[in-house]
Amino acid sequence: MTSTQRLANLLRVIPVLLVAEAATGQSFEAAFEGPSADRWNYGFNVTPGTRPVASVFGYTGDLYEFDDRDGQVIIAFDTSTVIAPGAGADRYVVDTFTIELMLADPLAGGYDPTVDDWRTHLASADPLYLPDADPGRPIELYATGFRNRVDEADWTESSDFSPVGPFGEGVRNAFAAQCMPDGQLLDVSNCISEEFTATPIAIGTADGWSPGEELPEGTSLTFTFDGDDPAAAAWLSRSLNEGRLLFSVSSLIEAEQEGGDFIDLYMRENPLVQVGVRQAATLVIAGEISTGCDAEGDFDHDCVIGGGDLGIFLAFWGTDNPETDLNHDGVTNGTDLGILLSLF
Repeated sequence: MTSTQRLANLLRVIPVLLVAEAATGQSFEAAFEGPSADRWNYGFNVTPGTRPVASVFGYTGDLYEFDDRDGQVIIAFDTSTVIAPGAGADRYVVDTFTIELMLADPLAGGYDPTVDDWRTHLASADPLYLPDADPGRPIELYATGFRNRVDEADWTESSDFSPVGPFGEGVRNAFAAQCMPDGQLLDVSNCISEEFTATPIAIGTADGWSPGEELPEGTSLTFTFDGDDPAAAAWLSRSLNEGRLLFSVSSLIEAEQEGGDFIDLYMRENPLVQVGVRQAATLVIAGEISTGCDAEGDFDHDCVIGGGDLGIFLAFWGTDNPETDLNHDGVTNGTDLGILLSLF
């Protein structure tokens, strides 16, 4: 029997085992008592970066060309001073974060801690209309995406809203975005007209209040992430690697031409915030900077020693490849295979 035949027989009895390799590293826990930047992301904001309050609201009419999520708010946290950046875009594991925002006016439309289907925003005569199961509209937290040659590194509170002015759909430079499995950020600003229900990173909840109740001014809304969304976790890792987290706050509570139940939030420039009577956005975040996936036998560096690594190993069978020659005797052979299997 040849060595190749012996190897083939051996492989038939190898159990399929995937055991995660522990990738321990430096843990972090940081608290930010205010944002490094906050901005009312609205086309008619003539004082960007200096407003004391900012409102979030939607527009589903057809009289003007506005995004469905018309009034948005961007909050930014520069994390580089407390969480070391540059370790690698896939090395930051966020176990949890909590963001708190404070209402600057009563929430009169009814507190809603659940995502609403896009069809609940349609006119009742529309054949696709779906009744909303609960009162109110949620306040949602998203990633911030960019376009028009603007990115997270160069965006500031005073950056232009868009290259074409306040009108137009899908033209704003920075936008509320859903984190997608392929790593892309999907603009959710027009989720009603584009007919999909957006998935936020988190929804604002109010401790001690029941759905449908009116929330008074000064109520804190809590947005919590527990690491259960891989797409959001990947975006957080990339952002921490760059040293900056930029979130967008949005709600589809309908705007009215003359007033309306807007959701107003305190910004860091508010005098009440500056004297400590009220609070702008805060962030508490905890996690770990992984040391990576460079363990012996993890040839594909995916933090799992398993079938993928075995395939790579077999591709170098009989060669002097130093990575698969685990006992360093100058050849990749059965002895090295035994070492690899012991690491499964």
